[in-house]
Amino acid sequence: MEKLDYRVRAVLARVRSTLDRFSLRLEVDWNYDVRKVLEEILALAVGELEFGDGAPVDRALLITQDLRGDRLEAGAGWSAQEEDLTFSRTIVDQTMQGETSILCEDALDDPRFRSSDSLRGLQVLTLLSVPLRAGEEVIGALYIERRDARHLFNERDQSFVEALAETIAPSVRTALIHQNHVRELRNLRSKNESTSRMGRIIGQSTAITRTLDLARTAAKLDRTVLITGESGVGKELLARAIHDQSKRSEKPFSVVDCSGLSETLLESELFGHMKGSFTGANEDKIGAFEAAEGGTVFLDEISDATGPMQQLLRRVLQEGEIRRVGDRQWRKVDVRVLCATNRDLAAEVEKGNFLLDLFHRMHEFPVRLPPLRERKEDIPLLTQYFVALFGENKNPPIGEVTPDALAILTRRDWTGNNIRELRNVIRLCVDLAPGPVIDTAVLGRVFEVRGDPSSETPILPELQVAPGSLLQIDQAALSQLIGSTPEDAPKEKRPWALLQREFGGTLITETLRQTRWKLRPAARILGISPVKLRQDFRLWIEHLLDDSQQDHQKVATRLGMPIEMLIRKLGDLGIGTAPPADQGPS
Repeated sequence: MEKLDYRVRAVLARVRSTLDRFSLRLEVDWNYDVRKVLEEILALAVGELEFGDGAPVDRALLITQDLRGDRLEAGAGWSAQEEDLTFSRTIVDQTMQGETSILCEDALDDPRFRSSDSLRGLQVLTLLSVPLRAGEEVIGALYIERRDARHLFNERDQSFVEALAETIAPSVRTALIHQNHVRELRNLRSKNESTSRMGRIIGQSTAITRTLDLARTAAKLDRTVLITGESGVGKELLARAIHDQSKRSEKPFSVVDCSGLSETLLESELFGHMKGSFTGANEDKIGAFEAAEGGTVFLDEISDATGPMQQLLRRVLQEGEIRRVGDRQWRKVDVRVLCATNRDLAAEVEKGNFLLDLFHRMHEFPVRLPPLRERKEDIPLLTQYFVALFGENKNPPIGEVTPDALAILTRRDWTGNNIRELRNVIRLCVDLAPGPVIDTAVLGRVFEVRGDPSSETPILPELQVAPGSLLQIDQAALSQLIGSTPEDAPKEKRPWALLQREFGGTLITETLRQTRWKLRPAARILGISPVKLRQDFRLWIEHLLDDSQQDHQKVATRLGMPIEMLIRKLGDLGIGTAPPADQGPS
C-alpha cells in the first residue's frame, strides 16, 4: 500500500506540474474553444494514468456542466480506438447529483444499473465515474471505462481516480469560467456590431447608409414598419435588426411567411387554433402573435395575404386583438408588427387586391431596401464577406477573389435575386475552385453550371435619352447646398464646381468599372481624350482621399474596386505614397 501511495503522489505531482505549465501558455481570445482546452487537460491526465494492474484504459471522458447548470455533455474524450463520446447518463447523473464516486467492477452484472438502457447499449464491462469538485460545487465527472474482463477496476483504482479528479478539477473550472467570459464578450461585441452595423447587413454605399439610418430611427419608435424591396435584398435581416435595437429586443421575434401557407393554416399560424376547429387540430395551439407577446411579429410577403386575412390583420393593428381559429373570444396582444413585401402595395390597392385601410396602418413608417444594382459599391464588401464565410472551411482555404473576377461581379445587375443570388454564386465558386483563389475561370465555370447569361456586359440597343431623364437629383440636398454657400466662397467650393466634380467623378468611375478599369476604352465611350480622363480621375481620387482622411479602404469601397487594384492605380496615377499591397488600407 505504501508503494501505491508513493506512486499515486508521484503521478499527481507530474500532472499538477504539467497543468501549471499548460495554464501559463493558455490563451483566452475570441477564438477560445473550451472543448480543445478540456481535451488537452484530459490528454495530460490520461498520459499519466498508471493503475496497479498496469493495464491501459479503453476510454476516458470529461463530462462537464457549464457554470449556469444548463447543459451536461462530454466536454472532452479520449479513446484507445475510434473517437466515441457516448456515456451512461444514468451513472453520471447519479455521480453529480449524489456528489459521490461510482465504481462498477462488473457493469453488465451490477444490480444497481441493470435497468439502464444507455449502459447496456455501451457494452461496458467495468467503469469508474468520479465527481469533479471545485470547492463546494460539482462541475462535472471524470468517467473511465475498460472492456477487458481480465482487468476490472477496484477500490484502489477508485481512490487513484478520485485523487486525479481533485488535481485536474481547478483547471477544468478555469476553462469553463473562460468559456463563459468569452461567451459574454462575444455577446457584447455582437450587440455593439449590431448597433453600429444594423445586425448582419453589410454595406457602406450611400444608398444602404441612408436606409440603415432610417431603420435605426424606426427601431427607436414603436411603430408598424413596412419594409419594401426586391426579392433577396435582405428584408428579414433588416426586420430582425430593427427588433434587436428596439425596446422589445429581449422579447421574442416571430417570423411568418404569408406566401407559404393556405389561408386556414396561415390563420392558425398567426392566431392559433382551438382543438377540433379543423381537421388535424388535435390540441389547442397558440399562434405567432401570442407567442411573441411583448416582442415583434414579422409578416413576410404580406401582399400575398387573402382578403379575409387582411381584415383580421387590420383588427390586430387597430385594436390589438386576435381570435384563435374556432374560438369566440378575442384576446388582447402586445406586439409590434413589421411587414415586408416585394410588390408595389399602392398599385395592389388600386387594383383592389389589398385593403386601403390596412395599407395605411402598415405604412406608418415605410423603409425601402435598395436592390444590389443601386449599391454596387457594396459588392466587393459582400463578396469578401461570403468568401470568408464559405472559404475558410475549404481545403485549402479560399480567401481571395482576383480583381478581374471582382470586376465581373461588380458589373452584373443581380436582378435575379440580389444579395441571395450573389451569395449563391460565391458559395458555388468556393465549391468549384481548384485552388485558394477565385478567378475569372472559376467564375465562368460557375455561370456555366448555373445556366446564367454571359458574365460580360451585354450589348444594349442605342439608348434614347429624353431631356432630364438621366439624373435623379435630391432637391432638398441641392437646395441646402445652394442656401449654405456664402457669397465670398472660393470658386472650388461653389455649387457648380462641387457638382461638376462629383458628377464627373461618378461618371468616370462607372465607365472605368464597365471597361475593367482601362483608360482608353473608357475615354472612347465618354468622348474625351485619355489624357483628360486620367487627369479628372486623378483629381476625383485625390478628393476622395482627402474627404476620407487618407483611408484607402473607404476610397476603394466608394469606387467599387478591390483595395489591391486601388493601390496599383495610385501608383499609376502618381498619387502620394501608396501603402504596400500586403499591408492593406492605411
